[in-house]
Amino acid sequence: MNPLLICAAVTGGAKAKSAHHPVTPEAVVQSALECWRAGAAMIHLHARREDGSTTTDLETCRALVRAVRSAGCDAILNLSAGDDGGRASHAQRLAVAGAGAEVVSLDAGPINIAGRIYDNSPDYLERMCAQMRHHRVKAAVEIFDFGHLEGVRRLAAGGALQAPHFIEFVMGVPGGLPTDARLLPLLVEAVPPDAHWCVSCQSPDPAVYREIMLWVFSHGGHVRTGMEDIIWAGPDRLARSNGELVEQWTRTAAIWGRDVATPAQARAMLGLPQGAPA
Repeated sequence: MNPLLICAAVTGGAKAKSAHHPVTPEAVVQSALECWRAGAAMIHLHARREDGSTTTDLETCRALVRAVRSAGCDAILNLSAGDDGGRASHAQRLAVAGAGAEVVSLDAGPINIAGRIYDNSPDYLERMCAQMRHHRVKAAVEIFDFGHLEGVRRLAAGGALQAPHFIEFVMGVPGGLPTDARLLPLLVEAVPPDAHWCVSCQSPDPAVYREIMLWVFSHGGHVRTGMEDIIWAGPDRLARSNGELVEQWTRTAAIWGRDVATPAQARAMLGLPQGAPA
């Protein structure tokens, strides 16, 4: 198997899910650094304001990237370019590609979510891919529904997306893929060639998260952890930090003999230039 790429999604776009969930800019930065030191090769970030609210504001995103990098972190930084709960326009989301991260999320198609349309139209996807090529950014392609994979194949065939691809199956978002492990073999079978894949399992049930993520781990996928997805460290125990959640996977990998990817190894797997950007 490839070394295990651990992606830590430290905050997400929701309000605090527990007393340990970082939601202020300083707390998000400190949590990112903790996850890097614990073994995460990639950190998935949502920008936050001082009041804890999320934003896609370009300068706020740039400040977040600078703060993490200035502390010496060489993990791959992966910024969310989601629609911020319906508040962000396509123009604001497109601008995130220029915030200085090496990886930016590309939500691969529309879904109905929380009473609204999550608008990832074909035109938006083409424009975002062009922005990513311009800024030499890798897309973290987020798949919310099975049909989104066809759109990914179309973008790849047209040259808008460059291999090796990084595919994230997002399970548990209302209106998207359910948290059902029986879907995983079908989804993985449809992954494009020259792709690495992982699962974002957004479940409030730690037993469901464990079932899905252990399947992913044992079938050669990469894992995404962190409080955007899971706040539990066990059946009845809240995680004290994002770093603790990362450490669970480094221990799991050690027990079963799978190497954990360093940032340098993760960059090589994803076709990124070596060395953290200045």
